[in-house]
Amino acid sequence: MPDSDPAAAATAPGSTGPAVTAFGLKLPPYWPGDPALWFAQVEAQFLTRAITRQETKFAHVISSLQPEVAQEVRDFIIAPPAKDRYDKLKSELVKRTGVSEQKRIHQLLNAEELGDRKPTQLLRRMRQLLGESTLEEGILKQLFLQRLPNNVRIILASSSDSVSIEQLAELADRILEISSPFSVSAVECTPASTTVSSSPPQVSAEVQQLSRQVTQLTAQVQALTSSLQEDRRSRSQHRGASHPPRRPSSSKSPRRQQHHQGAECWYHWTYGDRARKCVSPCSSSRRHSTSHSTPSTSQSYPQGNDLAKE
Repeated sequence: MPDSDPAAAATAPGSTGPAVTAFGLKLPPYWPGDPALWFAQVEAQFLTRAITRQETKFAHVISSLQPEVAQEVRDFIIAPPAKDRYDKLKSELVKRTGVSEQKRIHQLLNAEELGDRKPTQLLRRMRQLLGESTLEEGILKQLFLQRLPNNVRIILASSSDSVSIEQLAELADRILEISSPFSVSAVECTPASTTVSSSPPQVSAEVQQLSRQVTQLTAQVQALTSSLQEDRRSRSQHRGASHPPRRPSSSKSPRRQQHHQGAECWYHWTYGDRARKCVSPCSSSRRHSTSHSTPSTSQSYPQGNDLAKE
């Protein structure tokens, strides 16, 4: 039975067509980050060129490996297995260069972050890290929500139990698009039909309602902040006007101090020997010689007409 592999047909005389197809094959560089995806791309090229033989697949793969990757399977390249060499090479490459299940689960639980990706992209990456491992959907949903920004997580908290994780990711995409200052104009210019068709009607209505609530809350917070600042300024100005700087109190005059220390009445303290009046108490010996003394229990001061007489 003739071999249908174009690589084998290329060695036969007159088989120029299949030879061009086989020699024109160029595989992408090996990707240790996702060996399963790389082999899926390679096998798609094998399929389009009808390459089926294990030996031919093996030869194409090892010829496209980077030196550091080829070093990992050096034993297979130097002494290839006699049977199923491509399948065994594929298995060993995935095992030796791929990320172990333990590392993938650790990445999923502790290290994977949203970064500059969309939430839907993050969810796909988390499912990729999960691989064939089983994890309860509710746990995966909580892990996904923890990676989202706080404002998005608060909005989604009320509906996280009633919708699937895929719907949550789509809602998170829309919320981030609406809240981003650089995407507001782009969202407003998008035709309404396109916006509605990009998500289910119920999801679109919920996003629009959430957007209105966020806008209202933002306006209320700004108004409250302005009111508090104005109130602080007003109280500060009022406090400054109602409490002028105090002037230092002037000390009592020496004459007033002497008056209190000598215990003379106001008349003797002011006019001395010329005083024509005296009030008690007065320690001056001249009190008895004044002819117009007016005894009083309280100290009084001369009126205008008395001063005029004196």
